[in-house]
Amino acid sequence: MSRTNSTSIRRNRFIDFVNGEELEFHPELVPVDGQPSEAETRAVLESVIRTHRWQLVATAKKHLRDDEQAEDLVQDLCVEVLEGQLPLPADPTEALVALLLELAERCE
Repeated sequence: MSRTNSTSIRRNRFIDFVNGEELEFHPELVPVDGQPSEAETRAVLESVIRTHRWQLVATAKKHLRDDEQAEDLVQDLCVEVLEGQLPLPADPTEALVALLLELAERCE
């Protein structure tokens, strides 16, 4: 077997520089002071569900141990948010935390 001296290996790391002009800006995800409007709530909920639905369903499954009930609970929670029965923070991160806490509370 050959032995390689780790100090003799040249390591190259390629860095991709970010071009700020090509970045997408999503104003619907910028936190807003005060009570969010219906459109803002819908945009925040949509972004959270699109990226973290699996996490919401997994949290419900952990407590319920039933796939269908977990899916139904997440869907019911989203409907309540859209109908204005459950307030949702304007910040997507805080919205995710609020939804996870609400799911855990409802499962108990």
